Amino acid sequence: MRKKIIFNLFAVLSLVLYFGLAPLQIVSADTPVEENTEQATTAPSWIAGANYLALGDSLAAGMIHLGAMGDGYADYLANSLSESELLLSFSKAFAENGYTAADVLKDIEGNVTRELADGQSIKLHDAIAQANLITISAGANDVLGHISLDKETGEIKFDAEAIKQEIQQVGLNLMNVVTAIHKINPDAQIYLMGYYNPFPHMPEEIQPMLEQLLVGINTAIATVAKLPNVEWVETANVIAADIEGYLPTGKDIHLTSEGYKVVAKQFLDKVQAEYSWIPADAMVSEEVTTDSVTLQWKPATPKDQVTMYNIYNGDEKIGSVEGDVFTFTVDGLDEGQAYTFSIVAVDVDGNESEKNPSLTVTTEAVVPLFSDIKGHWAEDAIEQAAMLGVFKGHHDGTFKPEDALTRAQAASVFVRALNLPTTDVVAPFDDIGDYAAETQSDIQIAFANGLIKGDNGHFKPTENVTRAQLALMVWRVAANELGGDIPVSNSFTPPTDMGDYDAESVQAISVMSELGVISLEDGAFHPTKPATRAFAASLLTKLLSLTNQ
Repeated sequence: MRKKIIFNLFAVLSLVLYFGLAPLQIVSADTPVEENTEQATTAPSWIAGANYLALGDSLAAGMIHLGAMGDGYADYLANSLSESELLLSFSKAFAENGYTAADVLKDIEGNVTRELADGQSIKLHDAIAQANLITISAGANDVLGHISLDKETGEIKFDAEAIKQEIQQVGLNLMNVVTAIHKINPDAQIYLMGYYNPFPHMPEEIQPMLEQLLVGINTAIATVAKLPNVEWVETANVIAADIEGYLPTGKDIHLTSEGYKVVAKQFLDKVQAEYSWIPADAMVSEEVTTDSVTLQWKPATPKDQVTMYNIYNGDEKIGSVEGDVFTFTVDGLDEGQAYTFSIVAVDVDGNESEKNPSLTVTTEAVVPLFSDIKGHWAEDAIEQAAMLGVFKGHHDGTFKPEDALTRAQAASVFVRALNLPTTDVVAPFDDIGDYAAETQSDIQIAFANGLIKGDNGHFKPTENVTRAQLALMVWRVAANELGGDIPVSNSFTPPTDMGDYDAESVQAISVMSELGVISLEDGAFHPTKPATRAFAASLLTKLLSLTNQ
């Protein structure tokens, strides 16, 4: 007999949540919270209030302990937000007793209409579009619908496989609900309620089954909360902490007022931590370069009480502007680096805003023309020479700055650097016939302009040019371009390692060293070393700079 009573009670209580007990209480969806007309005494703020919409079952609608309609968790959450002046409007017009996740989805798909307390009506899509904060409690009724009572035996009957499939369907339906909401309002922040054990007073032998059902439903809901702009709110542990206070008897699965307040606190904590109270466009980057960022922000409120805005890079204050200025340019930044800026508003009494807009900006990165010159000592010269068309890179995107420069390559870069015209003069070299026509033409032009010479009819195109040879070529070109008017001091210190080099070479290298065209290492030039492509790019760009002065 006791077993039959237990199972009858279990079934009756199970079906309470499914069918509901009282008519819906509706709060207007378009009734704004009354504004506080008293003069503000708090610090400036950028925080924007929330338009809150509650969807779901009797827990959202406000079914309270022992079957009366009143304030549910949604009402208490709205009250808390209102007390903090964070609420613009609130509606639970679309929350109904007995609602399932499937019902919520069906309402959205059908864009249902609800009558409001003031006699007006609103469509669900419009309510979703207006809301930026949405809570949903749905899923438990879907599963409880698969539990039934055998009136002949008094036993509860259920199909374990059907319940398992229904839990999976709950997850799918809620995922579709979230997707549909974000299709209407991509910026809406959604909070999904996890369920508590509604039958803590049932015998111990039943609790494992209840726990298994609870874990299954909550896991399905929590999985949906992994979607963007969706959070899961845990309630099982906080309700279990005080069963007598929140579910005092076994006669109702709905919470007492204190229980709903605890659930509302769970939502509030999550909302305060995760909700975007500061609008995304409160601060933006107006212009970003490789070394600067121009910030622009909306004024904090009350606007007429703000006297100053302090700008921060991380924790470091980097500047201040007057209260009627809403832009600031940060200079001296490194290229390709991320910086997090924030703005703090200060009022006439020195009060500072507590929650402030912040923005992470990455300065533009200069993409090297070649993949292997980043940080090289001649990086700037190489890029300048490439942009002028003097040097070309390799097919693999590299420049190979430390490769030696051959005589053939030197002829080409000088011709391109000086933009020398084509010539009919035929160079008397018998060892350039295998080169491309363009390279042969460059060698002929260089020969015609006296830049290169041969040796017994040989040009020796594959030989590397030494540093001394390249420096002398640059010197001769500069002297020719400037008509001999090269600024030279009466005395110069020759490099220590020029040895038996001729006077012209010694003078050329010494003077160019004095002019900063070339650099010596501890007084040495290393004239016999091969001239690298990087060294050549440096010399040629400085030559062009010298001749253009």
